[in-house]
Amino acid sequence: MRKLGMAIVAFGMIFMSGCATNYKAQLNALGQFNYNVESVDQVKLAGRDINSISSGNASSLSSLPGIAFALLSQNLPLQARVNLQITNPTKTLANINEFKYIIELSGKTLFEGSVDENIRLSTGQSMVVPLSFNANIFNVAKERGFDKFFNDIFTRNSNALFALKIKPSIKVGNKNIFYPGYITIDKDLGKQLKKIANKTVN
Repeated sequence: MRKLGMAIVAFGMIFMSGCATNYKAQLNALGQFNYNVESVDQVKLAGRDINSISSGNASSLSSLPGIAFALLSQNLPLQARVNLQITNPTKTLANINEFKYIIELSGKTLFEGSVDENIRLSTGQSMVVPLSFNANIFNVAKERGFDKFFNDIFTRNSNALFALKIKPSIKVGNKNIFYPGYITIDKDLGKQLKKIANKTVN
């Protein structure tokens, strides 16, 4: 019985060691994944579809109906959906159970969200995951000056205003083990907004 008990303990230690090695390999793989912003859509400013706003009159946005009222009420919501493509170029099969994401504006956290979805990717496989955000940007816009802020969003080639960062995790038992630190995906989501605005002009 004693030998059987020692064998069970030894097996348990080997099993746990194998699990630890496996989840560490998966976490390492997450850091090597390719994360790309495929597109940004459903963009609305103060409830107004961005497709109805041309880049030519960006500097006069503050006078448009709806937006003018939003500024008066100090509630200027910016909504959008970021379609994130995740590709596994590694030889490790990885499962993303949940990941946190943040949208930064001028280096400051504008929005924090999370996606709880079982994403299982083997070598070469990819998947597009939609990330939605809705944030009041009134204070940031006010600090920059409303007309300048709108102009920066819609007319500059590279404004580096918006950035997307994520922190993926894997599930070990009933616990989520998150990747250490946030991974910067896109340092200039503003370019995507400009592309949308340009479509309304062209």
